[in-house]
Amino acid sequence: MVLLNKDHHRRPHVTFDGATASFIGTTVVRLQSGTYTGDGATSLAVTGVGFKPILLIISARQTSDSAGAWVGFTTDNIMDDNAAGGSISLESVWAGAGQFRTNEIISLDTDGFTVDDDGADAHPNTNGQVYNYIALG
Repeated sequence: MVLLNKDHHRRPHVTFDGATASFIGTTVVRLQSGTYTGDGATSLAVTGVGFKPILLIISARQTSDSAGAWVGFTTDNIMDDNAAGGSISLESVWAGAGQFRTNEIISLDTDGFTVDDDGADAHPNTNGQVYNYIALG
């Protein structure tokens, strides 16, 4: 779709196609959400996102009110700062404190991302734990 102003010249516009926003035909942002199940290994590639994320947010799916909460997020800039990857983690057992963590979200990949269990069957790759994610690219 091309929008024209009153003088029949192109005018800037944004269009949305599913989870992709375009500005004058150029993709400006993509959004994908989904789930994966941790396998407790030191490296789990989550693929099928469709692009390399620049922002990734992961949360452990909880099914009861009393369950502890965990959320981790990273950006391409945070990731570039450390060879072991890097993310900011928030966990309810830390009394609301956030921590910079390596060996959790270890890479942002061409078609998704890779997570680690930090050698201790921990978030964001705890064996059997279901995680929700939102990726922007």
